[in-house]
Amino acid sequence: MRVLEFEIRSGGTVRIDLEKCESCESKACVKICNTPGMGEILELKDGVPSLKPTLDEVKRGACTEDLACELECELHGNKAIVITLPLPELDEYLRDLSETPTYLRGR
Repeated sequence: MRVLEFEIRSGGTVRIDLEKCESCESKACVKICNTPGMGEILELKDGVPSLKPTLDEVKRGACTEDLACELECELHGNKAIVITLPLPELDEYLRDLSETPTYLRGR
C-alpha cells in the first residue's frame, strides 16, 4: 500500500492512502488545501497528493490542522484521508463521565 503519512504540530498524524487517490477524479483535498487562508501544503505530483514543505516544516506548523482536507475527501473524494488528533481532555471527560452515576448526569 502506498501511503503519505506525516506528523502535525498538535502531535497528531495525517494519513493519505495514495492508492485511493490514484482513481480520485476530484482531487478535492489538494483543491481545498490550496484555498487562500488554508495550509497550502498539498500539491499534485504524478496524480496524487504530495507535500510542498518538508516533513519538519509541516511538523513545526505549516499544516494549519483545519481538517478541511479530510472533510473534502470524505464528501467529494475517495475517502482516502484519516487525521488522528490527540484529545486528552476528551479522554479525561469520557473517563469522568463513565464514573458518574447516570442519575447525576445532566446536573
